[in-house]
Amino acid sequence: LRGALHGLWNTPHLLFGQQLAEWRLQLGRILFAAGLAAYEISVVFCNSMARQNWAWVQGVMSPVLEWLAFLCFGAKILFGTRYTWRELLAGGALYFIARWVYFNSQNIWWIGIVVAVLAAKDVRLRHPLQVYFASGCAAMAAVLALHFAGIVAPDLTSERMGALRGTYGYGHPNTFGGLVFGLVLAYALLRAQKVRWVDCLLVFAVGVFLLVGPASRSAALCTLALAVGLVFCRLRAGHSVPRWWPGTCAGMVGLTAAVSYLLPLLVIKVGPWNNDIGPAWLAKLDSLLTCRISLTWMAYRLLDVKIAGQVFNWPTVDNSFAFALFQFGPVVAALLGILFAAALWGHAKQGRRVEVCCLFAMLAYAYMEVQPFHLTTNPTALLLCGAVFAQTSARWQKIE
Repeated sequence: LRGALHGLWNTPHLLFGQQLAEWRLQLGRILFAAGLAAYEISVVFCNSMARQNWAWVQGVMSPVLEWLAFLCFGAKILFGTRYTWRELLAGGALYFIARWVYFNSQNIWWIGIVVAVLAAKDVRLRHPLQVYFASGCAAMAAVLALHFAGIVAPDLTSERMGALRGTYGYGHPNTFGGLVFGLVLAYALLRAQKVRWVDCLLVFAVGVFLLVGPASRSAALCTLALAVGLVFCRLRAGHSVPRWWPGTCAGMVGLTAAVSYLLPLLVIKVGPWNNDIGPAWLAKLDSLLTCRISLTWMAYRLLDVKIAGQVFNWPTVDNSFAFALFQFGPVVAALLGILFAAALWGHAKQGRRVEVCCLFAMLAYAYMEVQPFHLTTNPTALLLCGAVFAQTSARWQKIE
């Protein structure tokens, strides 16, 4: 009996019997890639301003694609993945918590990214990321073509401090910026095995465009930071990783969380407007971050924290750490921080510099936006899969 239990605990098995094992595993990989494509198109195209032109985009196309994505992910999880009992316990417990929080928060993007991460188990990510990147680029190209042809939101712009910002058919510059940032991250991950100088220049050029065109500051700065990170990866290719590097990478998550949660506590209100705050150095930092600090301070004063999350009608909390605390509750906020830190530690330990740089770029973006809870903006979420299933870092998927 002990030997049998040891085998179940440590040896991966398919659910519902081992019949047609290889065929099911291959089909599972295909379904995962198909689910990513359906999900990407449902957001990048169906959530553009094309929904204002044609009712069927949101009324028919979007629900069909979302159901297709969830069915593909669900079939992969149930019929096309091997699990040990230990992995089932870890992944199942986290899904139970995520589903419990979804019932309270009703955030469809949250449960979507959770299911996608669960479905990514034991999948070599290169082909799915290629599908993700190609489908996202095609959907965005269609929206841009319709926009510049004068069909979808041709004259829609956004204004900030007297400057016009292009929305490019998406209704808001930061929506467009977030989607482009997600595609840039996917591109960088696909170059993980060999970063070229042209890759660094291309990512840098996209960052400059995001800064000048839609003026999506958070996406632009994080894209430019990623370009610098890719230069570092190019220069350090073939070098070993210092022993202190994994722990330092993981510690950055705790540091970012501490800044997110504690800095707003220093705010002193000095006027009637949202950003009328002191001391002076904090007000300048808040202005640079377009009120990220003062909005979190206001949320602290006006909102309750629920253990398992809540329907979140607050207009803006542009910080993923604070957003997770109020929308999903402290349990999930803590788990997300632990899993992100574990992912950084594991990939750093394995010497995967590009993956670490992409996770760092997403960490910085998470400080300034809440779109990291959207799979279309955050393909790096797939890098958390090994940590979610409590696997050793040596077993985590490589992008090859």
